[in-house]
Amino acid sequence: MITKNFFLLTLLTGLLIASPGFAADCSCPSTDPSAKVIAKSTFIDPKAYNLDSILPPPPKEGSDQYRMDTGFLKNARATATKGQLERGNKASHDGVFDYSETLGSWFNAKNLPKTAALFKKVDKETKEAIELAKHHFARTRPESWKESGDMEKSNGYAYPSGHTTRAFVWAYLLANALPDQSKALHKQARQKAWYRVILGRHFPADVRAGKLYGKFLSQEYLKSPEFQKVWPDAVAEMKAALKESMDHPPHPVVEDAPSSLKL
Repeated sequence: MITKNFFLLTLLTGLLIASPGFAADCSCPSTDPSAKVIAKSTFIDPKAYNLDSILPPPPKEGSDQYRMDTGFLKNARATATKGQLERGNKASHDGVFDYSETLGSWFNAKNLPKTAALFKKVDKETKEAIELAKHHFARTRPESWKESGDMEKSNGYAYPSGHTTRAFVWAYLLANALPDQSKALHKQARQKAWYRVILGRHFPADVRAGKLYGKFLSQEYLKSPEFQKVWPDAVAEMKAALKESMDHPPHPVVEDAPSSLKL
């Protein structure tokens, strides 16, 4: 009986492993060679940057610039609509594939595994660069973020805005891959920056610095030999997916950031 049961168990196990459903649910690591190259690569070295030569210092308390900064924030908070706040809170939990709003539904991680792997690494290194900059300038975040109604942790430093930095890193890199979409990508990044102000999480100077830092970091990525080993494949993947896409044009990004934000 034991021998018979053992034979049946062995046969059942073999059938399960061979079945398509079992293979689809397997959480085995990716065997994509490019993903392994990306995981082992170092694209940029944020610790090597002279931050004072990249970003201007935040406004000093008591200065005219500081009064303008705080006044702009108070006005933005006072005039923000419910729709803006809802869109802003949604945009706070963001990622590079948010830009499907601009590019179309073809722009997603499932369609673009090489692009997804690359931006996962970019996000990790960009986060390190942001934290180094925030602690270098050590600007206190405005208290108004506590009124925004979202549980996002916002106790860290404010300058430069991390969300804005990431938004422009993504926008500039994607524009490098898809130059015809450059203007639309910039518009979405600018809108992401504006949400940080109307949510009360950042002063205008913080998001302006975020744009500068995002542009700088995107240029550093594009200059990186390690990044350039894998970037062409990601670009080719995006262009092929765009060409094959039969989607209708995406809905335009809501654009209500004022020109006075100067982004």
